[in-house]
Amino acid sequence: MEDATPLVVIFRRRHAGTSNQSLPRETSINRTKTRTSIQRAFDQIISDRAPIVDRVVIIAITEPFILNIPRFLFELSKCQETQEAAAVAVVESQVVVEVATAAPAEEDVAEIEMAMRGGPSRGRGDRGGDRGRGTGPPRGPHGGGGGRGGGRGGIYDPGEPAPAPDARVHKAEDDLVKETKGKIIDGFPGRPGYGTQGKQIVLRANYFVIATAFEQNLTEQPLYRYELSVSGEVSKPKRRQIFEEVLLHPVLKDVGWGTDYATILVTTKELDIKKHMGGSSEMKITLSRPGGQQQQQQENPPDFVQEARRRNTFLASLNYQGSFNLRQMIEYLRSPSAGAMYQGSADLIQMLNIIVAKPPNSSPTVRNIGQNKFYPFHGHPGMESANLGAGLEALRGYYSSVRPTVGRMLLNLNATSGAFFKPMRLFDLIAEFGGGKPLDQIEAFIRMLKVEAKYVKDGQTKPFMVKTKSIVGFARSIGKVKVKRFGNAREVKFSFEDRSKPGSSAQEISVFDYFKRHHGITLQSPDRPVLNVGTPGDPQYLPAELCTVLPGQAYRRLLSGDQTTEMLGFAARFPNLNAMSIAGTPQNPGTALRLLRLADPAGSGDPQTGSVKPFGISVSTKMITVPGRILPAPQIKYGNKSLNPRSGSWNSANQRFVKPGKFNGWQVVILNVRGRNALIPEPTHYQPDISRPAKLIDDFDKFLKDYGIQMGTRHPTQEHLLEPLTMQNREQNDKQLKQIFANADAKRAAMMLVILPANDKWLYARLKFHGDITYGIGTVCAVGSKMQKPNGQGMYFGNLALKFNTKGGGVSHSVNNVIAPVDKNTMIVGIDVTHPSPGSSEGAPSIACMVASTDSQMFAWPGSIKTQKGRQEMVDGIEQMMNERLDLWQKHNGSKLPTKIIIYRDGVSEGQYMTVLKEELPGIEKAFTTRYGAKAKHPKLAIIIVGKRHHTRFYPTREQDADYDPQRQKGNWNPLPGTVVDRGVTSKILREFYLQAHQGLQGTARPAHYVVIKDEISFEADQLEQFTHHLCYLFNRATKAVSICPPAYYADLLCERGRSYLFTALAENNTSESKAFDSSTSWSGEIHPKIKNTTWYV
Repeated sequence: MEDATPLVVIFRRRHAGTSNQSLPRETSINRTKTRTSIQRAFDQIISDRAPIVDRVVIIAITEPFILNIPRFLFELSKCQETQEAAAVAVVESQVVVEVATAAPAEEDVAEIEMAMRGGPSRGRGDRGGDRGRGTGPPRGPHGGGGGRGGGRGGIYDPGEPAPAPDARVHKAEDDLVKETKGKIIDGFPGRPGYGTQGKQIVLRANYFVIATAFEQNLTEQPLYRYELSVSGEVSKPKRRQIFEEVLLHPVLKDVGWGTDYATILVTTKELDIKKHMGGSSEMKITLSRPGGQQQQQQENPPDFVQEARRRNTFLASLNYQGSFNLRQMIEYLRSPSAGAMYQGSADLIQMLNIIVAKPPNSSPTVRNIGQNKFYPFHGHPGMESANLGAGLEALRGYYSSVRPTVGRMLLNLNATSGAFFKPMRLFDLIAEFGGGKPLDQIEAFIRMLKVEAKYVKDGQTKPFMVKTKSIVGFARSIGKVKVKRFGNAREVKFSFEDRSKPGSSAQEISVFDYFKRHHGITLQSPDRPVLNVGTPGDPQYLPAELCTVLPGQAYRRLLSGDQTTEMLGFAARFPNLNAMSIAGTPQNPGTALRLLRLADPAGSGDPQTGSVKPFGISVSTKMITVPGRILPAPQIKYGNKSLNPRSGSWNSANQRFVKPGKFNGWQVVILNVRGRNALIPEPTHYQPDISRPAKLIDDFDKFLKDYGIQMGTRHPTQEHLLEPLTMQNREQNDKQLKQIFANADAKRAAMMLVILPANDKWLYARLKFHGDITYGIGTVCAVGSKMQKPNGQGMYFGNLALKFNTKGGGVSHSVNNVIAPVDKNTMIVGIDVTHPSPGSSEGAPSIACMVASTDSQMFAWPGSIKTQKGRQEMVDGIEQMMNERLDLWQKHNGSKLPTKIIIYRDGVSEGQYMTVLKEELPGIEKAFTTRYGAKAKHPKLAIIIVGKRHHTRFYPTREQDADYDPQRQKGNWNPLPGTVVDRGVTSKILREFYLQAHQGLQGTARPAHYVVIKDEISFEADQLEQFTHHLCYLFNRATKAVSICPPAYYADLLCERGRSYLFTALAENNTSESKAFDSSTSWSGEIHPKIKNTTWYV
């Protein structure tokens, strides 16, 4: 019977001269003839030239149509004017598809977002509305909630005024300074004091006080540590199974315990192991079949059954490591003594983390990913998710970490987000990923994915079997199995011996016939590739149609551009919403506290009696407050005037650069891709205000000259046509790109503006490779539609001009005052290392970079870049790099060497601070010896670690201290730019501070974390904090303060440029047959001599 439910199709049309008005039109399409009806309707509408259709919104009223969306989009893509499907969203039982023939006007953006939310706008924090599962916190039996955003911004207010920061902690910090100033503590410089400059404010921090029994005058509870050793090599899943069996042993009866399910067991009593184990410390553990029940014991089981039991039988022993007393830790943290932390403190912190994480780590519906991150997934009441597309979903998770600070122990809790595979039939997952993609890409996507297969063992005679397996890949020829690549169920044959029938011999059988004869299953898709769920050398075959993807499996490869956008939309929330997810209110505690069983709704009792209190600790459910300060922004100086930044940014319009860049000549290259031009050749009645290409380029040329940039000769504009940017066309397109650069080089063009139809990672990588390495021609890439768009053109031109000026050796702006003890003889250095991402080529290298200022203006930052062994964080060639930077400083400063050097080292984890001093510092000092001679002549050196991947967040407690303008009703409610915190959450040993120099435009702002690990310059606290803050206003391609200081930022940018040079090996190796990295034929670090001493990489 024909389903007459219509599709509501809304066409937005524009008339020439009425660009601010939308004229809606609706029509219906018969849903039973989707393909023909859609094609006919769109052909008719698009052929109607007056007016032009600028976007189309299609709303499917009933849910069954969702299944037709891929076909639907395919048909739309064939329409004459329709270029791409811009967005797809499931809103309850509706599907909204927006198709744009051009970028929508700004006034349409809000309308599009509202349509995709399924309701009126509720503030920036509500992006997505019901696109996540559920409708927000708390939490019925199906949980979910929030999706993207979920509410409005504001001050996080748990229902009471913010208390003053703890005065006892403040006093302990002051007392500590008296002891540590001028001393070296555990190899690190002691704190000289705390900062005092700036406006004093109070902030909440996402930390919670941990109180011990000793502090509460209760009976102290010692903790006992054991380590589990297991015979033989054991996989992580089996190790967890073994631990679960150990926990059932009588030796742990009536004992409080916590474990990481890998090695460590923490108990509240010392275990009498030998008494409960008959004098032995070992126990024999036989695991049941994974995913099934323990098999009944048989008197004389077949040999293969006995062999399986032997493989799953292990000897495990618990080894006592000692007892620990929390009182010693607290007494040390409270003591003003500058002595090193007592022995065993690292073990105790690890034990406390295990104790706190016990509830989520024991839950079958929470996945522990990485270090102390927990993601509730399907079946958990705290799950929050959003669709990322292509078979993936975003899950909201939570991070926890116990931190020893001055005077107290704290628990750091933060919200985090991760990408996960959707739990669904494997067939459906592959279809979402892109069933039409090459099979080697599909194989790479599902490799090592855990699936569950459920089927009858022998026809109908036995219960269902449930097997959990990991996908190694598709079936391939191996040994006696001879199939074509990616063989299907009829093609893949193997030798099978029915070991349950004595005397039977091995016979060759296909996967299709095997499942039909032995399991009573006739495969419905025998032409689809068969999975190998064994090993490459010992394959086991399973049809994909019998498999279901298990929930809670993290996706560890790079997300696509669209997926990244969706992830940011899900993760970025107003600070108050983030704080509510973590802490909530007394009546409605946050998900993080509930997940750790530290709080439940009011009146439900104290959940800590079943979580942390048996171990002698309790955790406050209220965020602490800490003192903060807002540092004043520096004055920004241009060639003709000075400006005062507002909210961390300023307007450079009509200003002349301090020092304009200079080039010998330049050229504009317009790169079209077949079917898509970079620039629209003529104005249209849809876009009547755009400039013709020739005038556009003239206008941009004038724009650069108005800033004072000396561009030299402008060579004739070149326009070229590339073939579609597919894998098959890359060799041909790359030859053409190389020829374009060869032609420009022949004309001695020093710079090239490349205008593209859209961003493309491969194209960008090849343009930079040929420009930076092959020919030494500077390049700036621009998207044609952004250049031609009248609205915002001045800002876009300005951003391009900053890049041109920097590459030409210019100085766009400076700050008016320099903070002592930094002076004109101080060189600033940035160091970073980037590593191969998951999915990179086997043996792919890491890339190490060092950048350094060349003069006191601190605006030019040439750099050294080298490849080194993959996954190695410490820099191998640091001596050579430092020598190169010192050599260039001398060339710019009359052969003089710097007398002070400040290094900002990015990318180093907390446990590697000392490693930097032991492994990188000697190489730096060797370079000093080469250049300066005796150690007494070496420059004074400071090394500061820059951290971005921490989980500390701050929340304003008053509206006037938040980044919000009540008159304009605009802002994000983060702390104001310039907020610095060096008390309340900092270490007793390390000299550290948090600085949020930038304006957090989206989500909860993350401050940069700075840790001083060497200081021969003797910075006072205010001096270093203010100097670092001022540096953040000297980023050469922005008119705003940046989130981390430019030396670290530039080193990071240079690392990213290095990744583009190795694009195929590091960024795009997404097939199942990835080639091993060949260092002999790949780029290793050389930059063309013509540009290597410039800031070519910005």
